[in-house]
Amino acid sequence: MPLQTATPSMRMRSAVPDALVPLVVKARIRAKQRKATAAARARREMEFLLGAARPEDVERATQAYLERDVWRSELRYHPKLITSMPVENVAALERARSLGRGVVLSFLHHGHYEGATASVCKVAPPFSIVVSPDMLAPDAPSFLRQHVITGSATGANPVDAGVGAKAMVGMLQRGDVLGIATDVPGTTRLPFLGRERLGSSGAARLAMGANSPIVMLFARCESDGTLWLELSDPIEPTDFAAPDALLGHLITAQEPAVLAWPEGYHQPTLRWGTVEADAAAEDEASSA
Repeated sequence: MPLQTATPSMRMRSAVPDALVPLVVKARIRAKQRKATAAARARREMEFLLGAARPEDVERATQAYLERDVWRSELRYHPKLITSMPVENVAALERARSLGRGVVLSFLHHGHYEGATASVCKVAPPFSIVVSPDMLAPDAPSFLRQHVITGSATGANPVDAGVGAKAMVGMLQRGDVLGIATDVPGTTRLPFLGRERLGSSGAARLAMGANSPIVMLFARCESDGTLWLELSDPIEPTDFAAPDALLGHLITAQEPAVLAWPEGYHQPTLRWGTVEADAAAEDEASSA
């Protein structure tokens, strides 16, 4: 899959020396803090994420989310700063790969995930990452183009999700490693951080269909801002009775990492459906 080309605005933002990025971020944070709409958006995201599990953390996380969002939008234009994050337990991915049944690398949109997968590819053989079709479209917006460029900086291969499940199962059966985000909107009901959400069991179904082990990727951030990553030991899909049970395990296992760094979750309202919204849509359709 050909990589996205840089636009003039992307080249301009990337031209800022890495050493000056913190100064640029601080200035952008101050500007964003003066915008009521930006604060309202940040609060909506953190209320959606933490309102049931940690309501007392919503206010603190709101300010931290606004700041992290600026860091995220700037750092993607400076791949060197986020594509060399330390990765713990790399041997787990090597063990899973050695089984010869392909590997699903499961992650959330938590942390600097384009830099996270690139960081793993830097310390392990490069693998494929499933991305939404709009990210590879010729008219993709600059931020999505840059997301792909950064995520592919160390050799990862972006795979259009539009190729379908059959093609992806075939890749796994050939022994490939597929990085797949587990927090994708869908129709599967499951609890996450104290609320019933609607997600997709697609990644779990792929793993079960190909009998491929799953390795989970966790994003971490220390109090001083140091970013690092952790891989789980391989998970066998045959240990679960159904894809929904496997998906539930993958999501529940991510909860401690998300609660430790909630502001690192990028646009959680975009990643999950809600039972309430689904019911409202059904009512509207039935009354039309």
